Amino acid sequence: MRILIVLFLTVLVSCTNNSTDKEENPKIIPITTSSEQAKEHFEKARHLVQNGINGNPTDHYQKAIALDSSFVRMYNFISIYAPNDSIKRRNHALAKKYKHLASKQEQMLVDATEYRLNHPNDIQEAKLFELAKTCVSDKYLHHTICFLLFRKNPSLAITAGRKAVELDPNYGSSYNILGYAYINNNELDKAAEAFDNFIRCEPNNANPYDSKGDLMRQLGNYKEALQLKRKAYSLDSSFDWIPEEVIEIQAKIDSLERE
Repeated sequence: MRILIVLFLTVLVSCTNNSTDKEENPKIIPITTSSEQAKEHFEKARHLVQNGINGNPTDHYQKAIALDSSFVRMYNFISIYAPNDSIKRRNHALAKKYKHLASKQEQMLVDATEYRLNHPNDIQEAKLFELAKTCVSDKYLHHTICFLLFRKNPSLAITAGRKAVELDPNYGSSYNILGYAYINNNELDKAAEAFDNFIRCEPNNANPYDSKGDLMRQLGNYKEALQLKRKAYSLDSSFDWIPEEVIEIQAKIDSLERE
């Protein structure tokens, strides 16, 4: 599984004034920025990260912030999906610094991140669920909640993940994180169905085959796991852990056949 690829060093440039979405109660969270190009980079980075696609999201981060140094939503996104605590906190500090320029809904995202960083063992994400009651049609928000909870509160993560795919039945990456929430909740049949839907949505993406391969290996379906892992690697050779997994799975198959 590849859920995210984030390696980011924050570069501070001069602050610019952001244009804000004037709608008081939007059903999706606005993306407040002074630059339409910065917004496009944000959306491209979000797609790459959520789908586990190698496509250099860091480049999009840097370009977005070069275009809008007070881009709260970009800083907040990095603070959620970054791979280590120091990067999370550095980018959260910047989101917090400029949050007065963003929409009410984006400010709530920043506040939710503040709480999470100060209460790392919290398993409710109550602030994000409160936001979801307002932004009921924001599939990305429901995906984010699922991502944040799929390990530490899988049953609640499933609630968010199912909402995301109800809003968009072709939202592939949400099926991925939902599948892992099902695994952690010991609902393996539903996990397989979720990964099948991910494959349906994104047949040319290596990630869904890799994810289902993980599940098949866990279930002891080694031949299917081997096929899926090989398929994933044929689509994206940057999944450089797969060759070793293929050797291990083949060895297991050979061992079982000798018994």
